Amino acid sequence: MRLPNDNRSTNHWPLLLALLIGVALRVALWGNLPRLGFISDEAEYLAAADWLAHGRGFAWHTGYLWTRAPLYPLFLAAHIALFGRDLAVIFASQTLLSLLNVGLVYALTRRLGGGPLMAGGAALLSAIALPLAMYPQFLLSETLFISLLLAALLLLADPQRRRRLLLGGVFLGLATLTRGLLLGFLPLAALWIGWRAGGGWRERVIAALLPLLAAGMLIGPWALYASRTYGGLIVIDTTGAYNLALGGRTAYDGGRSDAPTRNFTLALLDPTLDGAARAGLAAGSCLAQTGDPRLSAALAKPASAITQAERQQLLSAEGWCLIWAKPWAFVEKTLIELVDLFQINYSGDERLAEGFALGRLPRWYTLAMLALDDTLYVIILPLAALGWAALRHKGTGGVLLGLIGLWLLYNVAAAPLLFAINRFRTPLLPFLFALAVFAPVTRRRWQEWLSHRRSLGYATLAFGLWLIAATPYAYLEPLAPGAPARWASYFGPYPSALAAAQIAWQSRPQYEALARLEAAVMRDDLAAWEQALTDPDLPAYARAVAEPLLAARRGQPEQGLALLAQSQPLYPWQAAVVRGELLRQMGDLTGARQSLGLTLVDDWNPTGWAWRWLHPPPLPGDRIDLADDNDLGYIDGFYLGEFDPALGATVRWASETARLRFPAAASGRPRQLCLRAAANWPSDLPQPTVQVALGETRLGSFTPDRSLQEYCLPLPALPAGTDYVIELTSPSFVPDALDLVRRQGPQVGQVRILAFQLDWAEVR
Repeated sequence: MRLPNDNRSTNHWPLLLALLIGVALRVALWGNLPRLGFISDEAEYLAAADWLAHGRGFAWHTGYLWTRAPLYPLFLAAHIALFGRDLAVIFASQTLLSLLNVGLVYALTRRLGGGPLMAGGAALLSAIALPLAMYPQFLLSETLFISLLLAALLLLADPQRRRRLLLGGVFLGLATLTRGLLLGFLPLAALWIGWRAGGGWRERVIAALLPLLAAGMLIGPWALYASRTYGGLIVIDTTGAYNLALGGRTAYDGGRSDAPTRNFTLALLDPTLDGAARAGLAAGSCLAQTGDPRLSAALAKPASAITQAERQQLLSAEGWCLIWAKPWAFVEKTLIELVDLFQINYSGDERLAEGFALGRLPRWYTLAMLALDDTLYVIILPLAALGWAALRHKGTGGVLLGLIGLWLLYNVAAAPLLFAINRFRTPLLPFLFALAVFAPVTRRRWQEWLSHRRSLGYATLAFGLWLIAATPYAYLEPLAPGAPARWASYFGPYPSALAAAQIAWQSRPQYEALARLEAAVMRDDLAAWEQALTDPDLPAYARAVAEPLLAARRGQPEQGLALLAQSQPLYPWQAAVVRGELLRQMGDLTGARQSLGLTLVDDWNPTGWAWRWLHPPPLPGDRIDLADDNDLGYIDGFYLGEFDPALGATVRWASETARLRFPAAASGRPRQLCLRAAANWPSDLPQPTVQVALGETRLGSFTPDRSLQEYCLPLPALPAGTDYVIELTSPSFVPDALDLVRRQGPQVGQVRILAFQLDWAEVR
């Protein structure tokens, strides 16, 4: 695409510099983000894409809380079909798209009338903005959506060229099929293009209809497919209906909780619930309290007979019922959400800041969030308003400036009606960067500006946006000692960005001391373990776990119980697990099972934590009975135990890589590993072959059936008293949507990737 006033002699070195810096930042971030698991919609996108890649179409979403726009799941499915479930390949593709976006921002700024240096500045901002650099390593649609939207607006900037209008409409259609929110923007963009197209009314109508026609040629077939697949009229997706119900519930209750809306949806979705359970879940809904016959008719049918389209209609009706019940509460909620859209939420999911107060975030990441996300944002936001004013004052930017303005205003109007999170403003950032670089024009003409009422209005808007985003007045809020502020923003006491970053920075040595202790515990190096406990930076909650376990390793579990009673681990489940470990070290397996089998332990399913921290005693008969409340510490990479009626047994599903530990099971002679396993896979997938290894030694493999069978493999001789640590790797599959819906508590949003089921394993 030729840029305005472009020629062969134009030097685009600012763009090249921005791209180089963008590449450097993304390389530095590659594989180093402080992730704890899937966030936000990642699990849903991965699961749906996996089903697509295995030829099941969009069937996964027929059993989920809502349906999604198709393009991003298709984008992921193409990668899975070609390269397997290798997320690094997806992240690499999205990283390339994010660098393409840097170039598109450069072209967009040039189109607005900026020179190479000005456009290079906008490109540089896009290159270093932490959200735009991080999101390529998320399974979220923002990066792809931004690419399509930038390309669309660039093409639509010239309404005199019909070919570009058609191609721009194609990109708008693709962007809409990536995020359904764009659907309402299409007619606004078309009207603006028609208004600014010039010529007679016929030329204006044609200019307006061409992008709509091109977008409709893409959206129409999907709408037809979705309506047939999901049992009723669905144009793009049904997330809007769910979010409307959630927004209405938030206003009605005066607090944000998705539990009532989720329960209402589950009453219409979960086929395992009986009529009484479904009625109970829906009882608190507005439709139930008003006796709406549509809800009664739906609950009278089996949940499996209710289509996604019917759920969409009922969720929309529930949302409007809640809004009409308390209309002024909804208006108040919307205004609060509007402020939230602009403010900084330091602990938002997409920022990966969970545990920042414990020092979990590396210091470089804490600085990056503060400088390249929060500080950059509070500077750019008011500058973008001034840049918009400068372009309006100069009369430059043309159709493109209007399209950008419509897009910004559309988001500001639409997002708060449902609910607003920081992630929603990510697709706005490239446009804010392009506008912000024009702000310095205002500095040279401030006297002229002050003489214009409209210019004063823009200046007031810029200052108002800065006040909302930065919230310096948070320092004036009267607070009780130690109480957090009500506002989450840049300035002010905790939870402001400045205060939270300071906490994250200062607590980092504690986390590093914990990491050194955990490394010593995993090596079972008692001397290093004891030395790590003397570290003054070690937090008390880590000492509360490590001291009792060290006492047990020294043969004094009774002393460990006394120490545990006097301390307080970080989480109650840790205390229960440590207590169970100490009891079984004392030979009290009944007491150990009672402690390890508590619900609060099951909620976390801490197999990985127990594998790292526990050194359990030898097993009776060298046998691990999975899901018997005594397997923690002996297993890793297994999901919570569950009864499988098809197998008639309580088993644990293994993930793609799982491990078994048999303490002191070696006898100096060859032995045998036997497992009772199954793989109750979907019938359209082939049975997996499980590879078994002992360290670097491959022991063999087995192919489990859909019924529990015993499989045995030889084990090499190891010195007497040595541990056997077995690694099991296997192909895997993603279960249906209800499996993800049922993940609650600490496991919410974490898709299970299932390999095979294990009943027991033993060394003979």
